[in-house]
Amino acid sequence: MDFFVLIRAFEFNRRMISCSCLAHMVECEVLLFRGQLAVALGGRVAEEIIFGEEEVTTGASNDLQQVRNIARRMVAQWGYSMKKIGAVAWEAPEGNGGFGPQAASPETEKVIDAEVKEIVAKAYKVCKDTLVTNRELLEELTEMLIDKETVDFTEMQELVSKYHPEIVDAQKLTLPAEAQLMS
Repeated sequence: MDFFVLIRAFEFNRRMISCSCLAHMVECEVLLFRGQLAVALGGRVAEEIIFGEEEVTTGASNDLQQVRNIARRMVAQWGYSMKKIGAVAWEAPEGNGGFGPQAASPETEKVIDAEVKEIVAKAYKVCKDTLVTNRELLEELTEMLIDKETVDFTEMQELVSKYHPEIVDAQKLTLPAEAQLMS
C-alpha cells in the first residue's frame, strides 16, 4: 500500500515540476517576444531621442511592421491576451490578409487591435527608458558606427562593460579547466 502512495506522490511531484517548468518556459517566451519588440523599436526610438520626434526618418518602417506583426501574432494567434479574448487563435499563421473567412468579429478585431497597441506601447516604453538611461553609451556607439560602420561582438561587449561592468561579468562563462583551450 505504501508503494502506491509513493508512486502517486511521485506522479504528483512530477506533474508539479512539469507545470512549474512549463510556466517558466511560457514566462521566458513572453519576455523573449517583448524583448524582441523593444529591440526592433530601438532604431526609431534612438532617432527620436537624438534628433527629436520631428526629425525621425522612414528608416524604421520595416522594423515597425515587424513589431506590429509580432505583437499581432502574440494576441491573435498565440493566446497572449488571455484576460480579454482568451486562448483562441483568431487567425491563421499567415494572418487574414483581407482574404478568406474572418475568424473574429469586428468587435473582437477592435479588442485585438487595442491589445496589440498596448503590447507595442509597453515595448516602446521599455526601449525608450533603456536608451534614455544609457544615453552616453548610445552616443558613444553612434560615434563608433559613424567611424567604422560596424561594431563586432567584442567591441560591443567592451563598450557595455565601460558603462555596466556588472552586466558583462554576469554574461561571462567560466569553463572547467579541462574544457579551456591551450594557448
